Amino acid sequence: MPTEEMGSRTVPQPPAIDIRTVAWIIAGFLAFVAASMAGLFYYLDVHAPDILTQAPPRQFPQPALQRSPSSDLAAFEKAQRAELTTYAWVDRDRNLARIPIEDAMRIVASRGDHGFDPVAQPDAAAPVTPGAQP
Repeated sequence: MPTEEMGSRTVPQPPAIDIRTVAWIIAGFLAFVAASMAGLFYYLDVHAPDILTQAPPRQFPQPALQRSPSSDLAAFEKAQRAELTTYAWVDRDRNLARIPIEDAMRIVASRGDHGFDPVAQPDAAAPVTPGAQP
């Protein structure tokens, strides 16, 4: 028999812990947690009243799409072509002008090996008048 093989066993002693003391400690802990939560909610209500309310979801604005992309592209290409093929002032005070790209390429090609050398700066003492030939 199993009891004879195992020998005599003693029954464990009942715990010497007072159940009422454990219940009071648990009740005190729960009261502390409840008081802390109440204090926290009161503090948030006084100092940050809107923190606990959920904000409505934001609606993102619709993207500003082109109404007619093909006509916008045509207008853009026309403006680009105009900048490449017409004369215009870039900075009139400093006497900087834009010339057509074909004319600029012809000027560079006519200089030969010295086509990409730096351009000589005009004398600072001599006033430059627009439209005057050097």
